Amino acid sequence: GDEVVIHYIQHHARSLIFSASIPPASAAAALAALDILEKEPERVERLHHNAEKMSAGFRALGLDTGNSVTPVIPIIIGDDQKTFAVWKALFEAGVFTNPVISPAVAPGHSLLRTSYMATHTDEQLDRVLEIFAEVLKQIDFRHQPDASLEAAASAD
Repeated sequence: GDEVVIHYIQHHARSLIFSASIPPASAAAALAALDILEKEPERVERLHHNAEKMSAGFRALGLDTGNSVTPVIPIIIGDDQKTFAVWKALFEAGVFTNPVISPAVAPGHSLLRTSYMATHTDEQLDRVLEIFAEVLKQIDFRHQPDASLEAAASAD
């Protein structure tokens, strides 16, 4: 295989950091994925389209997505309780997200992690944005940065 790819996988794949070698099944799966990416570049284009669509849609709803430029898009809520309230309402409406709170993120920076694939359709993504809008309205959510963080920042 390509030496650069092999070196990268050996030194950056978390599952391999403390392993002596890559399991054959994992190597075969990675090789198959790379072959698909070479033969079907439209998948990557579609993934970028979906990530850009969702980032723009979330920003249009007034949500803070940080500086994300990947298909894993954080929705920064700030408060742990609000994060769980939004997560629960989204889950009950059929949208799966991952809540992330301290200590995984800094206090006051709780977020929902959303993830998108090339196989998501525009219709599915539009529906997710509609559900987000409904949930945000239902719980009267407006993103407000944590006041204690703003006070600490202005004191510096």
